[in-house]
Amino acid sequence: MAGDVVLDTSALIAWPISELSGTLVVPEQQNELLRISPDRGAILDTLGVIFMQPSDSAIELTRGAAKKTGDMAGLSEIDLSLIALAQEKSAILVTDDYRMQNIAKLMGLVWKSVGEDGITESWKWELRCMGCKTPKPSPDSPSRRRADYGNCPDCGSALRLKRIG
Repeated sequence: MAGDVVLDTSALIAWPISELSGTLVVPEQQNELLRISPDRGAILDTLGVIFMQPSDSAIELTRGAAKKTGDMAGLSEIDLSLIALAQEKSAILVTDDYRMQNIAKLMGLVWKSVGEDGITESWKWELRCMGCKTPKPSPDSPSRRRADYGNCPDCGSALRLKRIG
């Protein structure tokens, strides 16, 4: 594969060790990898991956795209950083995460799946209250816990992501 490649954690786990050298990852992935795949996490430093943080401007550009698609509520900080790094380095983003692929597509980034088929079309999402049914604005930052979108400030019911296009 020519050019820089940014790997999400699923790629760090699934790809052959011999293909990881020279790929780009964010430092926060080491703890995530240790939690999910302790054996691979323990040897991450020896695999030849390049740890790199994206610039603040790349993060802000990615944050804007994630808010535009409505995917922000379903992302982690690591997801946001990986997309930003791929954007900043004009790298191929390797991920099975449909939300990451959706944002990458909007941003004009090249992405590749690890083991899944990947997205075939772009979708837009909105946060909607399950009680009063009103749409709520996309959050400014990723969620600390996936699928925990909080509660409606008006009625207290759970918020959920709903596809709108």
